[in-house]
Amino acid sequence: MWALFIFALALILRLAYLFQAKSVDPVFYQPIMDALYHHEWAVSIIKGGWLGKDAFFRAPLYPHFLSLLYRIFGINLLVPRIAQSMIGSLNCVLVAMIGTALFNKRIGIIAGIIASVYPVFIYFDNELLIPTVLIFLVLLGTYMILKLDSTKVSKGAWFYTGVVWGLAVITRPNVLLFLIVLPFWIAQKLKKKCATALLYCGVGVMAMIMPVTIRNYMVSKEFVLVAWQGGTNFYIGNNPDSDGFTAIIPGTRKTWWGGFYDAKRIAEETLGRTLKNSEIDQYWMKQGIQFIGNEPMRALHLFLKKAYLFFGGVEISNNRDIYFFSHMTYLKFLIFNLPLFQFPFGLLFPLALCGICIFLCQRGDWYSSKRRANIILILIFIMSYALSFIIFFVCARYRLVVIPFLIIFASFVILFFIDTIRSKKYRGLLVPLIIFIVAYVFFNANIFKIQQYNPALNYLTLGVAYKKMGKTDDALESYKRALKFDPNDAEGYSNIGNIYAERKNFTMAKQFYLKAIEIDPSSAKAYNNLGNIYFEIGDYAEALECYRTAITLEPDYQTPFYHAGLIYKRLGDYAHAESVWVRALEINPGNERIRRALERLRHP
Repeated sequence: MWALFIFALALILRLAYLFQAKSVDPVFYQPIMDALYHHEWAVSIIKGGWLGKDAFFRAPLYPHFLSLLYRIFGINLLVPRIAQSMIGSLNCVLVAMIGTALFNKRIGIIAGIIASVYPVFIYFDNELLIPTVLIFLVLLGTYMILKLDSTKVSKGAWFYTGVVWGLAVITRPNVLLFLIVLPFWIAQKLKKKCATALLYCGVGVMAMIMPVTIRNYMVSKEFVLVAWQGGTNFYIGNNPDSDGFTAIIPGTRKTWWGGFYDAKRIAEETLGRTLKNSEIDQYWMKQGIQFIGNEPMRALHLFLKKAYLFFGGVEISNNRDIYFFSHMTYLKFLIFNLPLFQFPFGLLFPLALCGICIFLCQRGDWYSSKRRANIILILIFIMSYALSFIIFFVCARYRLVVIPFLIIFASFVILFFIDTIRSKKYRGLLVPLIIFIVAYVFFNANIFKIQQYNPALNYLTLGVAYKKMGKTDDALESYKRALKFDPNDAEGYSNIGNIYAERKNFTMAKQFYLKAIEIDPSSAKAYNNLGNIYFEIGDYAEALECYRTAITLEPDYQTPFYHAGLIYKRLGDYAHAESVWVRALEINPGNERIRRALERLRHP
């Protein structure tokens, strides 16, 4: 019954948030950044097949999970969120089960209830992002290990445990660091029986990873174990300009695809040749290692900063501002970022740290070598998983996977305080309270003065969503509010130009596009859109020049190819029109608009 209660409580809270966000959040049906990338990847799997055409840039399980839902229920953005709300609710039950296995039923129930109401879980369970599925796999894999009998080794049980952890790896490869350490724990616990357990667990892990590796080699002729973004991410978090959390390579554009193409272009220009994906990754990995070698003290300071930010109270946003968008819903009452009060993580981690210290330092009737070994397993996971991100860069959603375990330790210390007060052994509270207060002040002090709130970016995001919804007046108002906060926001000017262009006010559109280019000369979209204005007013020479610049800045950007071909066709230069469109189809054979235009050109 307690499991059913926890599941029901969690599901009610998640569905309440889901349907409230659906009504008040314009970005709900207009995902951005990573969420949009996952959605588009899932759609491409349905349309183009599961095999794909290149080695995976990111781990593939989550987009394939989305594509499965899309195949069954149709392509929409509501069903995955309902499914994730259910998985997230099940995660809360797993937290309770692991808490019970580690300590006792009382602690398990407290942990499950805390997980149910934990607001950042509720927020991310409704995002088209990886954490919900990954948390489920990690919790399930951990519970399976804890329930395995150390007196006899079940080959099947260890194999399926390995399968679950293998699925976690192809969801988030950072899990590999834990799996590298796990055999030492298994060897210590099982002693002479460890060989069989390691063998079958390892086979289970590889049974999930190897199909991905083989597929990567089949389509790219490169050895890519799971995905090839590791080197790029390593340099993002280890370079002279890194702040430890901004996911942008210095000198590249802030847009997802713009940054992707710039990272590729810089590597190829530096080495003077076309590079394979794995070679691009290796290039940026070497740049990061070179930074550490050249400036070890600066790199150490950056590492310690990232470690502090990983466990600090501030929720560092990566795709969109957690505080801004969550506060559109009832979560505004549960998520805070105030001086010395960063709730919930700013309270959770000091409690969990206090609980860990109490367990490791005290003894009691409930204390046993088996329980200690299981607690050590959890600590190994927390430390290895945290390290796997700290060596790259950090943000709020990356630490979500360790939060269930922190909740269990926090529940342990809460019950410890309650039992100690009931027994009137107040002296036993002194040291734990000192640990808690010191940890609370330190991790809520925001030592590095992280202030991620960016009103300009938030209103720009709202404007883009409103524009896609057809609410151009709301979009225009949002863009103007963004420019009030940041007058040098090139994207804001470009987006306002788009609205004026749609309204056939070409004079105003041209002014805003020119302002965007003045601020950001690398904006391929601004050049393309300015070219469209020249196209509309009949200045074909200027239009072609803008399209050429856009293509130079972003070679895989298809739109300027299409428009340039239209101009050549209108000028009667069919040969140039054909060559431009053929070149575009070589880059992206799936561009149906250009393919149809080329067919009409050849067969009028």
